[in-house]
Amino acid sequence: MIKHFFFFFLSIFPSIIFAQTRVIVKEADLLASSKNKGVEAQRLIGNVWLTEGNTNIYCDSAYLYKETNNAIAYGNVRIIDTVDSLDLRGEYLEYTGNNGIAKMRRNVVLKDDSTNLYTDFLDYTRITQTAYYYNGGKLVDSINVLTSKSGYYYSNTKSALFVDSVYLKNPDFDLYTDSLDYSTLTKEAITKGRTLGVSTDGDSLKTNTGFLYRSLEKYSEIYEGWIKTEDYEIKGDLLIADDSLKFYSGDGNIEMLSYSDSLTVYGEHARYYKNESEVYVYENSYLKKMMQGDSLFIRGDTLKSVQNEEKNLKYLSAFHNVQLYKSDFQGAADSISYNLLDSTIYMFQAPLIWNADSQISADSLNIQLANNKVSKMFLKQNSFVISQDTSENFNQIKGREMLVDFKNGQITKTDVFGNGESIYFAYDQKNGSVSMNKLTCSNMALYFERNVVSELRTYREVDGKIIPEPEIVKPDKRLRGFKWLIEQKPTLENIRAKQTEKR
Repeated sequence: MIKHFFFFFLSIFPSIIFAQTRVIVKEADLLASSKNKGVEAQRLIGNVWLTEGNTNIYCDSAYLYKETNNAIAYGNVRIIDTVDSLDLRGEYLEYTGNNGIAKMRRNVVLKDDSTNLYTDFLDYTRITQTAYYYNGGKLVDSINVLTSKSGYYYSNTKSALFVDSVYLKNPDFDLYTDSLDYSTLTKEAITKGRTLGVSTDGDSLKTNTGFLYRSLEKYSEIYEGWIKTEDYEIKGDLLIADDSLKFYSGDGNIEMLSYSDSLTVYGEHARYYKNESEVYVYENSYLKKMMQGDSLFIRGDTLKSVQNEEKNLKYLSAFHNVQLYKSDFQGAADSISYNLLDSTIYMFQAPLIWNADSQISADSLNIQLANNKVSKMFLKQNSFVISQDTSENFNQIKGREMLVDFKNGQITKTDVFGNGESIYFAYDQKNGSVSMNKLTCSNMALYFERNVVSELRTYREVDGKIIPEPEIVKPDKRLRGFKWLIEQKPTLENIRAKQTEKR
């Protein structure tokens, strides 16, 4: 250890502070008494070799000051410990024996096991076994190269602290910060404050708080920061990047942005499988997709995003307790899938859609978007459309399958295929009377103007009747299976609100 070097100098003269050992001059071409700057000194010149215990000191020449307990060494200065792995080299050395500080200058190299520290200005304190460098330094080990303007190396713990303009580099990762703690044993780096990390594939990891990086595992933890990949930007309280597995995760106040789709996903937890291009976000999770002056919001217990160009896959999925909100329609279902390639939303397990004053339901339901607005809806099995008019009557259409057409956010036509039934209310503008049309047929088509039936076309096996207002009784005003569920209609506030979930 370097401390033996200090014992060598201290053993030259009596000291009341440290226990004394004798230094043996093994070799010197010339040994003489001299004065340096008016102070008596012992002058050693040429091939100087000194030993003290396990410590060997080599240099071209040296001054030893018995009275002040100091020493100065010149040219090819080298301190080697035969027991410990420490090896210190430089061109010039000043040693103050009373406080145990060695100042090595010019082309300084500190070697400790497989670690090398390079600088031109290094102060080493024997008592604490601490090296301090300034005006620039570089530490190199088996994996990383670290540079900074100043720093400390602790030989007893094999660790270092780098300060000011810190740069860590290895074949897989670059890291920039202003304060970094590093272990040469575990190759673990911990930063404080603003930090930027960049992986070989161009992903960047940023924080203004702190960062942990394990070189051996290619593992990073980012605190209150964000990760940017080619497809996403992920923000959160704690983010983890495992480059060996190509797996990223986040926990706490997650916000994930998809650049190509103008899409932002929010939640408490996120998992990103980079090779599969799959993202999962859950707990208080919802997404917002910008749509030319409008936005689509989707909430679910779990959200999934897939963007795999190789497999031509690009879709969003939401699972369990799903709600969606857009200015021209709102919806609810157990699960949905939004195909971004064909602009179609698929809804499963008792889906519900509300559009203006209409409620639409079926066993499954597909929404076709065009120019970011609802263009068509495809209803499969147990299809049911209910519209409430200004008199709070319910126009109803029921059938096996339906195709609903929209224009400017309102229903313009509904085609019914199989087991068609309908109830709609007609108003006589002249006398203000109301009649109820009740119709059953295999297939039918209803045309709407301003949410009112303007034309009805029936096909095959028609059975219908018109009931005038005085004869209308309440049971006749509802088709079997009628459920008006307006209280379940999602609001934007509910979708964006944080909720307590039991897991």
